Amino acid sequence: MPTFNRMPSIYRIAQVTLDTLVAILAVLVAFAIRFEGEIPTEYWQLIKFIVLVGIPCRLLIQWAFRVYSQIWRLFSQRDFWAIFQSVSFYSLLLVLTTRLVLPKFILLTVNLPLGVAMTDWSLCLTGMILIRFLRSWQKSRQGIAVIGRPQQQPKRLLLLGAGRSGAQVVREIGQNRCLTLEVVGFLDDDASKLGRQVEGVKVLGRVSQLVTWVTRCAADEILITMPSASSDRIQHIVNLATAEGIGIKILPRVQELLLDRNLTGQIRDIRLEDLLGRPEIFLDFDQTLCSEFVSAAAQIQNRVVLVTGAGGTIGSELCRQIARLQPRQLILVGRGENSIFHIDRELRQTFSQLDIVPIIADIRHATRIRAVFEQFRPNVVFHAAAHKHVPLMEQNPTEAIENNSIASAHLALLAESVGVKTFVLISTDKAVAPSNFMGLSKRLAELLVSGVAQNSQSRFLSVRFGNVLGSRGSVVPIFQSQIAKGGPVTVTDPTMTRYFMTTPEATRLVIQSLAVGKTGQTLVLDMGKPMKIYDLAEQLIRLKGYVPGRDIEIKISGIRPGEKLHEALVDDNEEIQQTPHPRIFCLVKKHSEYLSVNTTLQRIQSILKSSNLQDLWKFLSAGSAKPDHSLEVLPRADSSAIEQGREGSAV
Repeated sequence: MPTFNRMPSIYRIAQVTLDTLVAILAVLVAFAIRFEGEIPTEYWQLIKFIVLVGIPCRLLIQWAFRVYSQIWRLFSQRDFWAIFQSVSFYSLLLVLTTRLVLPKFILLTVNLPLGVAMTDWSLCLTGMILIRFLRSWQKSRQGIAVIGRPQQQPKRLLLLGAGRSGAQVVREIGQNRCLTLEVVGFLDDDASKLGRQVEGVKVLGRVSQLVTWVTRCAADEILITMPSASSDRIQHIVNLATAEGIGIKILPRVQELLLDRNLTGQIRDIRLEDLLGRPEIFLDFDQTLCSEFVSAAAQIQNRVVLVTGAGGTIGSELCRQIARLQPRQLILVGRGENSIFHIDRELRQTFSQLDIVPIIADIRHATRIRAVFEQFRPNVVFHAAAHKHVPLMEQNPTEAIENNSIASAHLALLAESVGVKTFVLISTDKAVAPSNFMGLSKRLAELLVSGVAQNSQSRFLSVRFGNVLGSRGSVVPIFQSQIAKGGPVTVTDPTMTRYFMTTPEATRLVIQSLAVGKTGQTLVLDMGKPMKIYDLAEQLIRLKGYVPGRDIEIKISGIRPGEKLHEALVDDNEEIQQTPHPRIFCLVKKHSEYLSVNTTLQRIQSILKSSNLQDLWKFLSAGSAKPDHSLEVLPRADSSAIEQGREGSAV
């Protein structure tokens, strides 16, 4: 233990000693060069003064500039700048002192020649940088010999993109031999770079020549070092690589890069979201978009925010995004103790100063939820709790209605009664012309929440979006599990399409709705074009290094009860209008569409008690019990889909 405590001081003494030797040699060599090897006698007094007084002052100056806080084996550009500043400051101070101050107080018969000062400056700067560079190089050459497996062959990398990111990756690999990586070349489509070198590594050819250069260089893996590459470009590269069975990795997109960390530590496998047919949307929460509302960040900062379903895929990501906006208190409501435990623990580790309150509660338990709302009095509520699996809800339709519709209506009424400022319902594209009980329950939730908004001082919004990549129980994890088992991957229909977005995108839209949404509105995101589920399966298979149809079979299983071939974000009674944000739209009803909440809830409860599911479907889909003062309640679903829904709902 004592030896360990002395190590830092011994290390710094060694640094200071080496710098002292460099400084003394620099002074002597500078004078020798100036006087061609024969230094006049009258200058030796000045040399003694510089060595005995000047150099100790130099070391103090360098200490003040934190030169001796550096770790030589990790010598960097920032360290170089500190040495440059300290050496330059000392040289300027030495010239002023020896030419203007010292002659008045010390019997110096000569001044310091400017040529000597300049030579001393350059030699000292060069020498100090050189010994640090040699230490860094020597340490990197030791590499993995200290930690075992010295005979391990490095993985040969071919980098795609000879820009700044690619250059930084080469530098980091050169400085850290523990990575056991070797860069064999660059490929880049910029003609001006072809044949030239980046950090000593040659730009061999174009990206289109990928297969040829992988063979010539015997590359083990490809690394895409183009953080700004488009999805189409990445898709093309993946297709080239997987067709030849070549491993491929990528640096995160520009928005995901952690600039304060090494790039090599951020290298990851290609994800499905990298291949989406449109760029991921990033929103500025600090931006004021509408004169009626302050920014989304301002509506959350120093406010009490409550999230239902906080342990789910959308709910947990909402909590992460909200936590960054510094609410006064974040209430996590969920009925699954494990999921709430994990998101609570994660947030406490990442946002240690945030006041987080985990609540285990079922939104259907009115007394419990009312107690939570009255105790914490939230300013903003994000309602993400819902049953979402279509085939499962076809077999359990009453659960879908009670949890997604009735509980949402009660939650909205409760929010109004305790004075919640804004209530946001998370909805889905399956609520458009629904053909299943899950979609129907979410459609009903939208209408009931809109009904609460009609005569309320609180603001009520619905945010509608498509499928979320990677959410629990969704198609992507199912496909990944099937691929891991060797297949087959089951697709219901080769022509089926869905809208897809990433989880962060979905939650950013929900939060940004605070800045643009007016009460009673439903907001949707520009989600681009829908994607074929079959194509999705093929891409996931290729990402794992397999060839679809050859290595992993894709099996058509047939459409399930309640499923549609194609989803939509807007129905026949809705028109899209632009909001102040270019990628967020609101839906305007051609005909007024809302429900008398209390009357509707009483009617639904009565039907549920009778357990007559056909009556429930008729009421919900045809609006047979709508109040006199409301117009169209729900659009009729396709008749064949309704029959499928009935068959799948038989108890």
